[in-house]
Amino acid sequence: MVCFLNPRIQESSAFFLMMFAWSLTETVRYNLYWIKLAVGTTPHWLMWLRPRSFATSLQYSIMIPSEAKANLQNIQRLAISHTFILRKVFRENVYVGRLSRQYAVSICLLMLLYPTVFPSMYLYMFSQRKKYLYPKPARPEQTEGIQFPKDAQGNRSTSVFGQAAFAASVFDKDPQAAIAVMREKNWRFSYGKHVLHNVALSCRSTTDCVEIAQAGLHFLHKNFEFVRDGKAMSLETAMKEISGSFHTMQINGAGTLAKDFIVPYDPAPYPKTTETIPLAGEELKKQLQRWVDKGTIEPSARDAIAMVSENKKWLDLRDKYFVLLGAGSAMGPYEVLLALGANIIAVDLNRPGIWKRLINMARQSPGTIIFPVKDVPDTLVTEEKIFESAGCDLFLNTPEICNWLKTVKPDKELIIGSYAYLDGEKHVRVSIAMDAIIKGVIQAREPATSLAYLCSPTDVFVVDKETRDAAEANYKSPSFAKTVGNLIKKFKKTAVQKNIVPPAQDLGGNGYYMNDGIVVAQGPNYALAKRIQHWRAMVARNDGHPVSSNIAPSTATLSVVHNPQFKAAYGGFPFFHPFEVARQETSNAVMGALLVHDICNTDSTAYPKTDIGNPINLFKFGAFHGGVWRCGFKVGSIGETAVTLFYLTTFGPKALQIAAGLAVAAGAFAVTVL
Repeated sequence: MVCFLNPRIQESSAFFLMMFAWSLTETVRYNLYWIKLAVGTTPHWLMWLRPRSFATSLQYSIMIPSEAKANLQNIQRLAISHTFILRKVFRENVYVGRLSRQYAVSICLLMLLYPTVFPSMYLYMFSQRKKYLYPKPARPEQTEGIQFPKDAQGNRSTSVFGQAAFAASVFDKDPQAAIAVMREKNWRFSYGKHVLHNVALSCRSTTDCVEIAQAGLHFLHKNFEFVRDGKAMSLETAMKEISGSFHTMQINGAGTLAKDFIVPYDPAPYPKTTETIPLAGEELKKQLQRWVDKGTIEPSARDAIAMVSENKKWLDLRDKYFVLLGAGSAMGPYEVLLALGANIIAVDLNRPGIWKRLINMARQSPGTIIFPVKDVPDTLVTEEKIFESAGCDLFLNTPEICNWLKTVKPDKELIIGSYAYLDGEKHVRVSIAMDAIIKGVIQAREPATSLAYLCSPTDVFVVDKETRDAAEANYKSPSFAKTVGNLIKKFKKTAVQKNIVPPAQDLGGNGYYMNDGIVVAQGPNYALAKRIQHWRAMVARNDGHPVSSNIAPSTATLSVVHNPQFKAAYGGFPFFHPFEVARQETSNAVMGALLVHDICNTDSTAYPKTDIGNPINLFKFGAFHGGVWRCGFKVGSIGETAVTLFYLTTFGPKALQIAAGLAVAAGAFAVTVL
């Protein structure tokens, strides 16, 4: 655009170098495309030249300086024109003068992007170089175990199946809603409104809520396939007919019980760091109140965590038995529960490294670990043999895990927690695997089995009116984030959307306020996986089982922040009041405390005897949402603004110094020329 509006720049060396850099990359790119289409493979030498490799690094090295030089030349010519040549024209035509000034300012703002965005892009490109030049061999596609069903063409479509699951859940209650789901042509990016409507329909009555959940779960269990030795059957059938199991090992820890409940906390906003403070007692209560005052957590979460800190008897869990499906999960409570002496029945992948870590942690704690092994325990005489024999696969061994859990500690009441997490469609499969295990265990064991879940704040939940009003107030409050977001909104209409949705109504006309925390980028598979957990939580509680289901904050786990863009978004979230991104150790502690409260306090909302009205209300108690519910803007609409704010504040001061220097140099040059 700069070169088009100022043709004289096209005569400069900067223009020539810029065109050379772009031509180099596009030549490589399109040759790569047509050769791959014609031959089916790409020569390694062309891969070496491809984008994200040599060609792109050379392109950036030439393009950035040449574009910067072209912009500087344009600023210089604008300065000359504005000062002498066109001054009379600008006086006579105010609009042209204003447009000229805005154009100059726009170029200066564009120049700020080079020192702010370019370094991270360039470094990220080099980090990806090895991945594209020497890719790791792809893991063989898993064809056994839990699988999405095949369609008429023999494909396993996750989108079509996900649509069908949501449609099946509401068909009996609102056929038109089910039809709308199935007619949705852009399910990948439009699923959010259907999830919102699913929750709204659940608000109509307790009966509707439970029956919608039951219908969704029934469809999933009936239609998911389980493949064993090449033979496909429904997951429901597999759980009934496959009879295998595992042997059991138990290792007792030798540590001492913690005297106080401690929450490690780094008060610096992510990604900045300071000294981590061990919060306990009165200091913990003060911090909990600060979070409530800010709007980062709900008052019920403050009260629950404070009760755990005060009740020393709850810090001794040696009489409790927790089943952790996905025991090694980063967000799971494994370490917190071990420190309180709990008995952990651990289920995780059959990988020696995982079990070496889990078992060693248990030995150093006051807790106990009980785990499945495929060999007779008496034959496991060395540590290495134990690590090799331990574990199982939730996808492949779903019926066997269920059968094993039916027999472990048969006289004890179990608390089964679902903590396994995977990306994409695997998240749905692992969620239905955990649900199938839970369904089988709670039907088979006489003592009341409790359930535990960690909810993501990026979902749809019923909230209190006071929470909704806080979001309204925060939306009206002026802020730097709001100003930047409104600028971005001019280019992307979905940016910084108001965090308010119309309330749902029950059959009596009472309003249910909701928070729409859907992040479209997470995809419909993520939404379905979390819906499976919500549905089971509501059905189980309605059937008389205690259910702990608390909302965890956005957490800077390694699996998330290894992606530079996610890290940048998390770094920009604190600009949106009252957001706070939690460190992993803080999340583990506070979510562990909420679980302990729900299990030990028999008057908590986890227990069915406590009246909460519609089961959809279960998720609004004890929410440690990190600010998602009370922020003025929907969390799914602030990503671009958060990334921009992070880069501006990280590289902005240096960029301003550079821009100021460039402006002075341009002005000096103009004066010298004239």
